[in-house]
Amino acid sequence: MNQAPLLAPSHPALSPPEARLLLLLSRPTLSATQQDRARDLVPQVGDWPALIDTAWRKYVLPMVYQNLARLERGGPAGEILAMMRPQAVGMTSEMLRRHAAFDWFHERCVIASDVPYAYFKGRALAARFYPDPVQRFYRDIDILVPRASRVDLIRCMIDQGCRALLKSDSGHEEIAFATDAQLDEFLFMTPVPGVVTPQGLMVEMHGEIDQQTSLFSTSDLLREAHEVATQNHRIRVLPDAPHVAFICYHHTRHVWSKLNWVADLAAICAHREFDREAVLDHARRLKIHTTVAAAFEFHDLTSAGHHPADFDHTTPGIDLLRACVTGLAGDDELEARMRTDQVLSVLSFPWQDVPVSRWRIAMLGLRKFRPVYADFPRHAGRALAALRAGDRAPAAAIRKPPAD
Repeated sequence: MNQAPLLAPSHPALSPPEARLLLLLSRPTLSATQQDRARDLVPQVGDWPALIDTAWRKYVLPMVYQNLARLERGGPAGEILAMMRPQAVGMTSEMLRRHAAFDWFHERCVIASDVPYAYFKGRALAARFYPDPVQRFYRDIDILVPRASRVDLIRCMIDQGCRALLKSDSGHEEIAFATDAQLDEFLFMTPVPGVVTPQGLMVEMHGEIDQQTSLFSTSDLLREAHEVATQNHRIRVLPDAPHVAFICYHHTRHVWSKLNWVADLAAICAHREFDREAVLDHARRLKIHTTVAAAFEFHDLTSAGHHPADFDHTTPGIDLLRACVTGLAGDDELEARMRTDQVLSVLSFPWQDVPVSRWRIAMLGLRKFRPVYADFPRHAGRALAALRAGDRAPAAAIRKPPAD
């Protein structure tokens, strides 16, 4: 990977044994062999507060706590578990709250609007692959909806008290639509609209799951989506092979900077219906086979408790392991520095297949420089409407969302 000088770590760096243990514990459950490996590593941890902080920042503290607590012998001292427990319980409580908010959104907005849809990433992976869906921390809901159907879903959400958000330099600010033209402008110029539920759960509406390459056909994904059961509903999620291939591709592009992504691979690979060869075959058709194969190698390495220091050579899986361990000492800013080529960020590693031509990647990358809704005055609606003439019938009247 082409890598510029990194920022100074913003958090204490973990020792090799600490990093080995943390990556090993970042999964829903441990096998007997993994438990033995964890028992060997526990006495080598010299900085438990740093390990606990990293597990919390990287969204896996409840799994780490649970796996350590299940080491009937050879586990950490009781005061170490007591140190972890409040934060682990707090994170689990937050996930229960987010699951309740998701159920509200699915019933009041998705079912009510009757739009074609499929969930993907966090909530979908939790429902499809995790033995206990609450283990999988997620910050927002990702839903795939045909572009022409987004207006129906956002209209229903606003009627239910949800608030559309506009990205700004200071974060997000609420936006209200007084006219149909303003909603049309917003949807036309916002690739991934963000809407927050009354409970504070962010929902991102995607017209395609990956705008970097447009490799994944939205119509195919929606047609082949299948249902899985949650506690209160049956929801549609992406088909397994393209979903897992996309997850490997997406997490690699983000240099495996979150440990709940390590847990994703562990949950997927342990699932009784998982078919690794089917995923690799699908990846070959998309020309991302090297990336997906590297992700599976990375999973095998973390499952055995490995660290980059164990090797005097490199492979694609070791490259991903090294990137992941490097990222433990920082958060989003460090990840951004590790992803130095912002336009060609889908080609971070020299061994990666080129899924589309470099020219097309560069052109798709230029999307980030196009004007956004906040750049235009409200009277721009007429010009945008002319561009979209004949695209669809005018939307129904949009009600202004209630104030907080």
